[in-house]
Amino acid sequence: DGWREVARSRVFPRLGGLISSIESAYSNLLGVIPEAYGRSMEFWSVDVEVVFVVYVGVGCGAGWATDYCDRYAVLLGLENIAELGWCGVDDLMGLVLHELSHVVHAYLRGISCKKLEELEGDPLFLLYSEGFATRCEHLILGRESWRIASDGSWIRWCRGNIGFLAREYLRRVDEGRPVNDFYGSWLNIEGRSQTGYFLGHEFIRYLEKGRNIREIAVMDFDEVVTYARRFLLEVAFKNVGRKI
Repeated sequence: DGWREVARSRVFPRLGGLISSIESAYSNLLGVIPEAYGRSMEFWSVDVEVVFVVYVGVGCGAGWATDYCDRYAVLLGLENIAELGWCGVDDLMGLVLHELSHVVHAYLRGISCKKLEELEGDPLFLLYSEGFATRCEHLILGRESWRIASDGSWIRWCRGNIGFLAREYLRRVDEGRPVNDFYGSWLNIEGRSQTGYFLGHEFIRYLEKGRNIREIAVMDFDEVVTYARRFLLEVAFKNVGRKI
């Protein structure tokens, strides 16, 4: 019943004040979705049928790439979108491109989004998967947008503390502890939310030194885990120092 408690304590009390933002986001999504879909399919030169579900939920996420009626799907939670302030066209474009990148990632690997989610149960594969979607979002946009930044200093802090982030991520992996604090807007590392997307993005850029993005998309699971650990170790020990 955990989700019911979250709905009662965190979502429903704020919903009334978010109605205007929810309506704005919904209106903008009507134009953003077809444009983002077209840009994504053109970038990858593929034709993947995707179901889009736009709904008001109980805090399950602004975007979620999954399966719906045995088809690839993107779920867009208006309550979380409004809470994050991602109601404008630019932020929504980035969000939809990010989720579509997950869908195409699954498609290129020849699996369902549900299967991709299962693979993400390994925190090193999760770093790769979220990093891949973030990097592809930026590649399709033609710029690093960092819409997930909580404030103007977020990206500078992440870059300045990449060694700390790598060490902390690796420590949790080795201790068998959850890495949830690196992902999602309700959790944080040292007061900074969503740092796992930055760290994963840098991992994909690391892989791009020797592969193109399509080759990265279909890397074997064991290879992903091996390279993710190697990346974290290299970054951790090259950037030893105090947090700033």
